[in-house]
Amino acid sequence: MIETFREIFDGLRSAYGITTKTGEIRARDGKHETRNSIIRSEPHIGLYTKHLNGEEPALGIIPINEENNCKWGCVDIDEYDLDHKQIIDKTKDLPTTLFRSKSGGGHLFIFTKDWVPASLMRNKLKMVAAFIGKSSSEIIPKQDVKRSDKSVGSYLNLPYHGGTRTTRYAFNENAEAMSLEEFMKLYKFRALTKSQLEKFEIKVSKKQESDDFEGIPPCLKTLLTNKVAEGGRDNTLFHLGVYLKKRFDKNWKGKMMIYNAKYFEPPLNDDEVIRCTNSVEKEEYKYKCKDEPMRSHCDPMACAMAKFGVGDGDLPGILPGSIEKYESDPPIYVVSIDGDQVECDDETLWNPDKFGMACMNQTQKIVDVVSKPLWRKHLKKLFQDIQDIPAPESSKLDVQIKDLFERFATRAPGKNIGDIRKSKAFTENGVTMFKWTDFWIFLTKNGWDTRRISSIKTQKFFIDLYNGKEKSPKIDGKTTRVIQIEEQKISEPIVRESKKRQSAFRVVDGGKQ
Repeated sequence: MIETFREIFDGLRSAYGITTKTGEIRARDGKHETRNSIIRSEPHIGLYTKHLNGEEPALGIIPINEENNCKWGCVDIDEYDLDHKQIIDKTKDLPTTLFRSKSGGGHLFIFTKDWVPASLMRNKLKMVAAFIGKSSSEIIPKQDVKRSDKSVGSYLNLPYHGGTRTTRYAFNENAEAMSLEEFMKLYKFRALTKSQLEKFEIKVSKKQESDDFEGIPPCLKTLLTNKVAEGGRDNTLFHLGVYLKKRFDKNWKGKMMIYNAKYFEPPLNDDEVIRCTNSVEKEEYKYKCKDEPMRSHCDPMACAMAKFGVGDGDLPGILPGSIEKYESDPPIYVVSIDGDQVECDDETLWNPDKFGMACMNQTQKIVDVVSKPLWRKHLKKLFQDIQDIPAPESSKLDVQIKDLFERFATRAPGKNIGDIRKSKAFTENGVTMFKWTDFWIFLTKNGWDTRRISSIKTQKFFIDLYNGKEKSPKIDGKTTRVIQIEEQKISEPIVRESKKRQSAFRVVDGGKQ
């Protein structure tokens, strides 16, 4: 059974996730604060065994593997008061399985027998999320493609922690908890082949598709198909009016009455429809994508491709799905957004406009940036579940700049102070001096991330690191602005041309520091 469980929830073989309690209590709900960490090691069978036995910490698996494929994915419905029966009723005809999450929300899974592209799985899950009115929910996996071999992606805590004692179980069609054995039997019928997943679509009748719903935004198609109930009817009707005005031009007003009688339950009265029609006629040609219930059923990409969908760029702003924090110095953040990964520093992450530029440069995609208050409110939420990933020593800025400076200062050390004006470093009486502009040029040619860390920021960082000073001595009769630091030690011997020639660095113990 454990082997079967592992095969079902297979994923990345080089890393896994754990969630541990910090001992602090969250003010918002009285629950324990947790820390999410990535372990760069294989999630071996013993970890699955401990998970099912209920041992802490619970096991988290990264669904996207080394080839950017996956065998499962889910819509993460993070709602503590979620009506699980309602979700099950909505998805009864879909190849999905709903699980209770640790927090009491829901994980709506799609399983496949074959490894399938993560991008394909994500597209189908986004379609499902829009259909059930949970478009704002996170999609797992959070990436279409891993950014690099170093990137691991985001993990999901597996169900059935504790086996028979678990609170993380799958539901049957009656919203009753299933045992692990019962779920495994259901899995055999629900798991799709790659071909079946590719063909999976949520469709309405052909007549509706061709007549009433031609070129319609996907949110409206979903809402109208399921009959628009009380609560959100006014916004939906306005949204419908924009669609009808786009599609029918001259006789769209009469269509408002027809669609209201046909797809609203109960229908709005005639006065309300007329009032909404007048409002649509006066206002600009824009959908209310950011208003409910449209927002919860939004599928931005499908809408953009629809004949009468969004054509004016008024899409709801895209927000990050997760953040990985690499524990370098300073820290580096890898942000999952709309299936891509964007690398940035803390300043870029804090500013949505700067992040939008970083996204454009790294993914060649333009994201619709949300307001700063909304962006930072969302960041606050993501930081509660941020994943900490150990970074190699070589990724730390202090290690990088020390290595580069050693190379700069020892490549051709100055023989006298006048050589500083020839773009060389010169050392005398235990002090090394050089022009910052010369070192910056060297940095730009040797891999320093100048886009992320400007010359000014790098200079300040360097001076703080070496306890350096800015000086303006006269060299060859000309005032020259230099950086002055104490003579440094290095790990490799320097071949000196003469006793008078001084290296910027001192060799210790024949080259060993």
